[in-house]
Amino acid sequence: MKAFVIERFGGAGIPGANISFLRDTYMFRFSVPPADAVDAFRLYYGPTMNAFDAAEKNGKADDLRRELVELFTRQNTSPDPGRTDVPATFLRVTVTR
Repeated sequence: MKAFVIERFGGAGIPGANISFLRDTYMFRFSVPPADAVDAFRLYYGPTMNAFDAAEKNGKADDLRRELVELFTRQNTSPDPGRTDVPATFLRVTVTR
């Protein structure tokens, strides 16, 4: 992944020495159970909205929702069953000129 990022920024004239990377985690926190958190993602989080749009075209939206509810339930770190706290790890990229 890092090589791809360096290549893309390199194409824009940014030298690799000006690109830094940090593995980071964002905690999504919802005051609702996992199934309701999935529904919020479906309505308001762009990548999930796009996934559901594609799944609906293939008749797979119910399957996608079921799998996401299972994932959110499995990854939920909240001890309260009425809350959902799901960590999302990502690569933070910083570019300096």
